[in-house]
Amino acid sequence: MRIVVNEKYVARRAFIGRYASLAGLGVLLAAFIFSFTQTDSPLLMQGWLMGALLVGVLLSFVGGYYAERFSGPVAHHVGVRNALKGLDNRYTLLQYVLPVPHVLLGPDGLTVFVVRSQPGEISYKDGKWHHRQRAKFLRQLAGQEGLGLPEADVGRQVARMTRYLEKRLPDVDVPVQGVVLFINPDTRLNVEDPPVPVFYGKKVKSWLRGPGARKALPAEVRRRLGEALVGGREQGAGSKKRGGG
Repeated sequence: MRIVVNEKYVARRAFIGRYASLAGLGVLLAAFIFSFTQTDSPLLMQGWLMGALLVGVLLSFVGGYYAERFSGPVAHHVGVRNALKGLDNRYTLLQYVLPVPHVLLGPDGLTVFVVRSQPGEISYKDGKWHHRQRAKFLRQLAGQEGLGLPEADVGRQVARMTRYLEKRLPDVDVPVQGVVLFINPDTRLNVEDPPVPVFYGKKVKSWLRGPGARKALPAEVRRRLGEALVGGREQGAGSKKRGGG
């Protein structure tokens, strides 16, 4: 499998993830120390402390959000690659170079991945998602993304990618499908009749090769699709190859 990724995009957000949280903690610590060294103007002090608290919490939240997505142990771009590792060179994974973050170009069309990295118990039953996790509220305050409605995100990303293709290849009908992919090793997944395909980690590969496989695109369509999505992007993005398996 070939991988084309916007390395600069990932690196910038990983940097924010690493240092925004530290900056937030620094602001909170400074405010704490300052509160014990100043006794004049209590009203002014209270306003200053509230402002510092707000800034510190905001920086910590932003840092945690970006760290989880781009630099932490469950960074989304790494999790998707690991889940798809072993696909042969007919496949190209494009990350952060298109209108949606993670797109797999295969011999039968496109697959969009909506990534979730929450740990804990994830379930879907009777039309509702549930997420159970220890200290969930505190983790979300620290920047952990909420589960939300993954199927709605799939619908939006598929529609966005379809519109993108219609502008660049208006005379070509390219099938686009979407899946929800959970990548955290501490996730326990239990779904019943989900509205969209839902997988944990590498289990998505069996689906891509089996129930999720579609009729192969004609060679000319595949060539034009590759040129529209990949051609010229490798100069501004990193490109890697991983062997099949």
